Amino acid sequence: MNKAEEKALKEKKKKRNKTLIKLGCLMALLQLVISVVFIVLLHFLDILPNLYKVLISVLLILFCLVTFITQYWKKIGIATKILSFLMCVVMVVGGVYIYNTYLAINKISGVNTQKTTMGVFVLADRDYETIQDVQSLSFGIVNNIDRNNTDNVIAYINKELGTEITVTEYESLPALVDALYSGLTETIILNTSYLNVLTEMESYEDFETRTKMIFSYEQEYTVKTDKNEEYLSGEGIFTIYISGIDTNGVPTENRNSDVNIICTVNTNTHQILMINTPRDFFIPLSISGGVNDKLTHAGCYGIDCSVDTLEMLYGINIDYYLKVNFTGFVDIIDAMGGVDVYSEYTFVTRHGNDQIVEGINHLTGIQALGFARERYSFGTGDRQRGKNQMAVINAVIKKLTTTDTLKNYNGILAAVSESMVTNMSYDMISDLVKMQLEEMPSWDIKTYSVDGTGDNQPTYSLSSPNYVMVPNEDTVNQAKDYLTRMHNGEIIEIIQ
Repeated sequence: MNKAEEKALKEKKKKRNKTLIKLGCLMALLQLVISVVFIVLLHFLDILPNLYKVLISVLLILFCLVTFITQYWKKIGIATKILSFLMCVVMVVGGVYIYNTYLAINKISGVNTQKTTMGVFVLADRDYETIQDVQSLSFGIVNNIDRNNTDNVIAYINKELGTEITVTEYESLPALVDALYSGLTETIILNTSYLNVLTEMESYEDFETRTKMIFSYEQEYTVKTDKNEEYLSGEGIFTIYISGIDTNGVPTENRNSDVNIICTVNTNTHQILMINTPRDFFIPLSISGGVNDKLTHAGCYGIDCSVDTLEMLYGINIDYYLKVNFTGFVDIIDAMGGVDVYSEYTFVTRHGNDQIVEGINHLTGIQALGFARERYSFGTGDRQRGKNQMAVINAVIKKLTTTDTLKNYNGILAAVSESMVTNMSYDMISDLVKMQLEEMPSWDIKTYSVDGTGDNQPTYSLSSPNYVMVPNEDTVNQAKDYLTRMHNGEIIEIIQ
C-alpha cells in the first residue's frame, strides 16, 4: 500500500470515527432528553419514595455524562452507545408503566359521586317500546320508600312529555310488582337497584325476564363521608368500608351490597383487621327511621347509607369506602395469575362446580368468585361465606404486595381501574404505595365475623316477611372491642 492509499485510509477512518462520535453524542443527547422527561414524570406522578426518586435521578444524569464523555474512547464508546440505547428503551417502557399506574389510580381514586338509575317497566309481552307509548296510562310507584328519586323521575317524565302523568301508589315493592303482573297497572316506576332485591324473593325470581325497561333516567349525587387525610402524620390508623356488589357494570351504580367488610389498617404496627358483617344482618338503616332492614339493602340507597349504617352499628368512624364489582374482580385475579386461598372446609362450589379442599387452593378468578359466593355447602351459610370472602381479599392483598404483580402489571391495573372505585385521594394511595415500596412490610391480617340467628321478618325495603339474620349482640360487642383496640393502636389477637 503506497503513502497515498494509507493517507486515504486514515482519512476514511478519521471520518468514520467522527461520524461515530457525532452519532454517540446524538444518542447521548436523546438519552438526556428521555432521562429528563422520565425524571419529571417520576416526580410529577409521585408514586415512589423520595429516596428512590433522588437516587434514580442522580444515576440517570450521571450515566448521561458518562455517555457523552466516552464517545471519544473507541472501545468503551461503542459499549456505551449500546447501553445508551438500552437505557432509552428501559426508560420509555418504564415511563409507560408509571403513566399507566397514574391513570389507573387517578381513575379509581377521589370518586365522590354515585349513580341511581330509575326505570319505567312494562310486561315483556306488551307492545310498548317508548315512554310516549304509555303516557296515557297510570304509573305505579311505591309510596313509602325511595320517594325522592321517584319524585325526581316523575318530574322529568312530565317535562319530557309536556303533560302530567297519572300515578297510583302501592304500599310495598311486592304489591307494586303484583299490580303489574295482575294488570292492575300496566307500567311501574322502579329503582333498578331493587332488581337484585326482587329476584332474591320467591315468586319474583324471573322479574327481569317477565318485564322490559322502556325508559331510564340516571341521577348522580355526591357522597358525603368523613376523611382522615392526616393519618400518616398522626397515629397511622384509618378505616375503609369494602362493599362488594355482585353485578356487571360500573361500580358507581347503586346496588345491594353482598360483601360488607370493615377494614382497619395500622401502618405503624402493619396489622390489618377485617370485620365481616353478613349481608342479611337485621339492623336499622341510617335512612329507615329506626325500622330494621337487611344490611345488603343499604347499598340500594347509596354507599353513604351503608357507611352510616355500619358506623351506627359499631359506634366507629369510617374514613373511606372502596366499592368493588366482584364480577370484575375475576379479571384482577386472573391478571395476577390466580391466588392461593385458604379454605376451612372441603366442598364443591355451586357456581362453577369446582372442587375446593381444606387448606390452600390455587384459584383462578372465576373459581375465586365461586368460592366467595358459596353458602349452601355450609351449615352456617352466610357466616362462612363472609369468612371465605375475607379469605379471598386476604389472598389478593398478599399477592399484590409481592413482586409477582410485575409479571402482568398493566393487566392488573386495567382490571383494577374497571372494577373498583374509592373516595380515597390519589395522594393517600400514592403515600401507601410509597410506604410499601420503602419498608416492604409483611402485613399481619386478622379477620372476624359477627354472627346471628336466621329468621323471617318484614323489612324496611320489603314489607312481606323475608329471610334475615337477627344479630348476636355478643359477637357485635366483640367486634366493637376489636375495633376500639385497633383505633387505640394496640396489636390484637382474635378469639374465635
